Amino acid sequence: MAGKKLQGQVAIVTGGGRGIGAAAAARLAAAGANVVLTARSEEEIEAVAARLRQAKGRAIAVPGDITDPEVVEEIVESALDQFGRVDIVVNNAGVIWPLEETADADPDEWTYNIATNLIAPFLLVRNVLPLMHDQGYGRILNVSSDAAFTPVSGASAYCAAKAGLDMFTRVLAQELAGSRVTVNTLYPGHVDTAMQEDIRSVDTTGTRLDTTWFHDIHARGELANPTRIADLIYWLVGPWSRTRNGEFFNAGDAAWAAQVAHDLG
Repeated sequence: MAGKKLQGQVAIVTGGGRGIGAAAAARLAAAGANVVLTARSEEEIEAVAARLRQAKGRAIAVPGDITDPEVVEEIVESALDQFGRVDIVVNNAGVIWPLEETADADPDEWTYNIATNLIAPFLLVRNVLPLMHDQGYGRILNVSSDAAFTPVSGASAYCAAKAGLDMFTRVLAQELAGSRVTVNTLYPGHVDTAMQEDIRSVDTTGTRLDTTWFHDIHARGELANPTRIADLIYWLVGPWSRTRNGEFFNAGDAAWAAQVAHDLG
C-alpha cells in the first residue's frame, strides 16, 4: 500500500459507526489521519474508534444527530480541541427511510431524510469552510447515489435529497474555484451495508415498489465490499485528487478504479 499520505491531517467522517463510514475511517487512519467519527449510535462509533486506536491510529468518537446544528458545532469543536485543525470532511451519513409511495409516506420521516442526506452536509461544510480557508487547504467529499438521477418508486425523499446534494457539490465547487479547498462527489454504487439490508426488508405487497433487483444482486454476491469503497475515498481526499474540484466519481468506472489501484500501489 502507499505510505502515510495523510500524516498529521484531521478527517471528520459522518456515519462512521459501520459500513462505508467505518471502513473509510479505518483507511484514513491507516494513512496517518487523525479521525473524528460521528453517528447517532454512540456504542458503534466508540467501538470503531477503539479499534483504530488499538491499531495505533488516532481517533475520537463524537456521538450525535448531525441534523442538529449544535451537534455539528460540537463535532467541529471536538476536532479542534483534540487535533487542532480540520483537513478532510467525508459526508457519508445517510438514511433511506421512508420507503413508501409518496401518498403514504410519513411527513416527519420524509423531512428527516432530507435533513440527514442534504441539510446535514451543508451544516458541516458551513462550519469547516472558514477553518479550511484559513489553513489554505481542505478536502470535502460528498457521498451521493445513483438515486440522484435515477427515480426509484418509494424513495422520493432519498432521490430528492441526493439530487440536491449533487447540486450542492456543483455550486460549492464554483465558490471554491481558485482556492486550495475542493469538493467532489462519490457514487459508491451498491455496497454491502445496513442500508441494503433495509431495502431488502421492505414488504412491497400491494404497492408499486419493486425491490426484486436488490434481492437479486445480493443473491448473486454483487454488492461491493465497503473496504473497496474506502480505498476510493482515500484517493479522493488524498494528494492524488489535488487538481480535481466539482467532479463526480463512480465506483463502477473501471478506468478510474484501475488508476486508484495503481496510485495506491
